Amino acid sequence: MREDNVRKIWSDAELDAALSDLHDGVDEDDGLAFARASLMTAAGTSDAPPQPRRSGTWRWIAVAAAVVTLVGGLAIVTSLKTPPSEPAQPAATLQDIDRPLAPGEFHYAQRLSWLPEILEDKPVMIQQRVELWIPADPTGVWHRRTRWTGAVRGLDEPKHVQVNQLPFDEYGPGGRFGTGQNLGGQTAPTWNTPFQNWLSPDADFVASLTPDRGKLAKRLNFDTISVHDNGKAHTATEALDMVRTALETGLVRKDVRLALRDAFGGVTGAFVVTGRTRDGRAATVLGTKDTGQRLFLDPATAQLLSWDGRFPPTPVTTRSSEVPMSTSRNPPRSSGGAGPPATTTTTPVSPQLVQDLETVYSFAITRTSG
Repeated sequence: MREDNVRKIWSDAELDAALSDLHDGVDEDDGLAFARASLMTAAGTSDAPPQPRRSGTWRWIAVAAAVVTLVGGLAIVTSLKTPPSEPAQPAATLQDIDRPLAPGEFHYAQRLSWLPEILEDKPVMIQQRVELWIPADPTGVWHRRTRWTGAVRGLDEPKHVQVNQLPFDEYGPGGRFGTGQNLGGQTAPTWNTPFQNWLSPDADFVASLTPDRGKLAKRLNFDTISVHDNGKAHTATEALDMVRTALETGLVRKDVRLALRDAFGGVTGAFVVTGRTRDGRAATVLGTKDTGQRLFLDPATAQLLSWDGRFPPTPVTTRSSEVPMSTSRNPPRSSGGAGPPATTTTTPVSPQLVQDLETVYSFAITRTSG
């Protein structure tokens, strides 16, 4: 060890004096309780920490710094501010989200996707986040929040773009959002079955799914999912959309998810293989031969990991030049809110942007924080 690498070591007396000065005016047990409670709060397992008695502001800073230093390697504590009275962000792992919920807890689902828009006369992809909170009793009110993240692909200098990131919140009793007519259960002469809400799943629809692979395979082939259904079997891509939108809720039970995974292989033009996501995670891959789309599921739980929607470029649908910038308060396009009329351009999304098109999912159990 070189002399210039040696740091000063305090004597016992110096260390005792420093510690005595640090804890002067602070009850030792109270400070320890504050530090422990802060850690538990950051991990989402406790109420707000008690406030220890202090004789100076710098002493509060010292206690907080000690907490952050203690767990800095685990990246748990990022802020000691009181959380808002909103359903919390994810606080559960993929393996434990199938446990029964307690009162006040929610199934939480997040979808990060890229949507085509025209910005500065160029076709671009703008990232959208859709969050969904479903209460312990799924027949209660669901909360859906849609917003742009601010990320843009396809511009030479995207850092100069100011995308409006104001959230658009919707509340749907039993998962029924908006004022549109609910067609679930209705019939028509050209339909194989009564209308089924595969593409806009609510509590009643999810409850109708059973872990019978044979029945699910039949439903994926022939359930009526559109007013334009004419009795023909669904394509593989239509069946994949049915599986994807049902699983996106995060409400489908594990046994039903596994059955849906296996039943999808019974659709003409569909296949189920093992593989990996783009970021290298092991996955069960549900694929289609007609469009080449891929749905990646966790091998053990059949929870959604990601969706690779690579398909031939199509014309971009956009609100003319009124992409939601910081000066606009229009809700994101898929939120269901009112906005300027959509127009269709003849400029397709570039092939490179299409190759980058991927939707990523995350699921958790959360609870209200206030």
